Amino acid sequence: MLPEPAPLVATLLGATPPMNAELLTALGFYALAGLALAGALGLIIASDVFHDALFLVLTLGSVAGIFVILGADFLAVVQVLIYVGAIMILILFGIMLTPQLGNLPNTGGPGQIAAGVIAAVAVLGTILAVITTATWPRASAAPIDLPAGTTSLLGTSLFNSFALPFEVASVLLLIAMIGALVIAREP
Repeated sequence: MLPEPAPLVATLLGATPPMNAELLTALGFYALAGLALAGALGLIIASDVFHDALFLVLTLGSVAGIFVILGADFLAVVQVLIYVGAIMILILFGIMLTPQLGNLPNTGGPGQIAAGVIAAVAVLGTILAVITTATWPRASAAPIDLPAGTTSLLGTSLFNSFALPFEVASVLLLIAMIGALVIAREP
């Protein structure tokens, strides 16, 4: 039986599970959510493209930490390897190979900025109205009984039940990669 996420996080942090597990899990979640929001805000505010990429790394890394707290180990590893690792390396190479690396010009006029602020306030108001007026169901704190963890369960189902779609997707990605190489090669 896989331990539920709260005692697992509390044990990793050195706390006694019955007393401080929920508090430490909540504090960890709120800290990582705050980091993700700060990274997203920095991504919007920063005018340097390189700093934008670093803020995106902060945001994606924080989401991976939230996945760890939720007990989704496979999603956390995929988030770090694919998004924080591979995709960000591609973005940074693209930034470094672009001839004009620097601050982005402000192309929006006052009307465009005002329209953006009005749209953002409208979306925020709609979200807050839905959050405050909706009746939210209470989740039970019963532990989930998973046989061997999410990674092994996912791997078993991927290679047993979904073997054909997995192979079709891999052949499709191989064809796309070969097509990209053919298009990108110099004549």
